[in-house]
Amino acid sequence: MGAFWGRNTDEKQNKEGVLLYIHGDGFHTELYLPVKDSLGIINWMDWLDDDTIKAKHQYNRLINFAWAEYDWTLAGVEHQPKGIKTTLEIFLSPWNKSVMHLQLMDELWLLKHPSTVKRYLSAKQYRQLIAFIKSGFELKDGKPIIRSYKGYYGWDYMFLSNRNYNSFNTCNQWTTDALNSCGIRNASFSPFGWGLFYQLKK
Repeated sequence: MGAFWGRNTDEKQNKEGVLLYIHGDGFHTELYLPVKDSLGIINWMDWLDDDTIKAKHQYNRLINFAWAEYDWTLAGVEHQPKGIKTTLEIFLSPWNKSVMHLQLMDELWLLKHPSTVKRYLSAKQYRQLIAFIKSGFELKDGKPIIRSYKGYYGWDYMFLSNRNYNSFNTCNQWTTDALNSCGIRNASFSPFGWGLFYQLKK
């Protein structure tokens, strides 16, 4: 029902600002932002402060943020079988660990059945979204902690997150809450991506 109960339904869309893409396939959603925005608010490469990533991706224009369950994601990255225990924990345990999944690229990732919506963020909105994204990273000495340089594609990385993943708090709910933090229309509850896009396209 939460998919049909919108938040920020009075959103007035901007015609200019920092370009945000909300991209997904109905099951998983991600946020695409410029590595360095035109308003000079943040350079994500500087905030990550990781020499390995900076050397490999110094010319990439887009950074992709997503959130995922820890064991399931790392098993996929390391080509390990996703056992029944891991699957059951995702659905039954409210305290699963998680990771922030980042990709550095120049264009949106091609999906079989993509849904893409774009918004322009004001400086205030972008700062609000930045605060939400940063709040999900586990930090050490003020720096996000990388868990794995080995991603799915060769241009993606896993960072430790301080949030708990479960069947009610999914990757899509993370994206939904991120949009809610900066005043963009979204679904009040959207464990699956289709509910979020239903509200974004209204």
